[in-house]
Order: sequence, then C-alpha cells, then structure tokens
Amino acid sequence: MTENMFTFKKHILISGKTQEARHTMLNHILSFSNHEIFRFPASMRSFHDYLKFVQSKNLFFPFYETKGKYNLNQILDFHMDWIKENNCIFVFEEFQKADKKFGTEILRIMINTLEMHKKSAVKIILSAEDETEWIDILNDMVNETGYKTKSEVVADNLQIISI
Repeated sequence: MTENMFTFKKHILISGKTQEARHTMLNHILSFSNHEIFRFPASMRSFHDYLKFVQSKNLFFPFYETKGKYNLNQILDFHMDWIKENNCIFVFEEFQKADKKFGTEILRIMINTLEMHKKSAVKIILSAEDETEWIDILNDMVNETGYKTKSEVVADNLQIISI
C-alpha cells in the first residue's frame, strides 16, 4: 500500500484478519500521517471513559469560564465544537470491544461532523474484527443531507480497509 491511499480526508475502518494484523496495518497507515494523533486506551468502553480521556488531554475549548471544574456534560458540549475545528486523528483499536451504544454514537457524531465540516474536522481510524455491523448501524443513524442519502454520507466519509 502506498501513501496515496491515505489522504486522511475520510475516517478509516480497518477490519479482517487478526488483531495483530490490524494493529500492523494501523501503524502503517499512521506512518503516512503528519497530523497530531491521539490514541485512545484499549480499555475504553463507554462515553464516560471517552470523556475522561478528552478531559485528561484537554481536547475541548470552554466557551465560558467557571470557578470550579467542568462536568462531563459540559466537556462533551465543548468537545463537540473542538472536533469541528481541529484536524487531527483519533485512534480506536479493537473497537468491537466498546459498548455498542457508545461505539455507534461516537461514529455517528464523527461522520456527521466530517460531512458538515470537510476541511477541518477530527478524523478517526478504527480497527475492528468486522465492519458489516458498524456499516449497517451507521446507514440508519447518520444524518441525510439535501444531496445525499444516509448510506451515501457513510460511504463518502468512511474508507474501509479489509485485510
């Protein structure tokens, strides 16, 4: 595979073979990136885990100041704006282990955000055993546009690499 295959204009889902093969492919893809990369912990399974990581890495811009700390709902709101304005890569390995509700919601958010903000938005790279279930769920959950069906939005924003 060559550098030209990885434009980092879409999210990437790596599926198939073994966990080790997916990990090797992921590292190969990342070697072509000049973007800032955030690898989420393999133990991450829920929105709570996700938001704790976001908080620890300061992946949000508060649009108002508070004397105390921000709660997780506030951080999520601030983070949603942050992902629209930053061109970096989030890495989620072995995503099939994440809670389905969390997994589908984070994918829905990221695909809808990229569809609306093509030039500047966080990209995600996932590895998972199988892509079929994720694609079926996303084809039902993402937002249609005036010009694209839900499945077209998914296809235009997600590159699937089957190994």
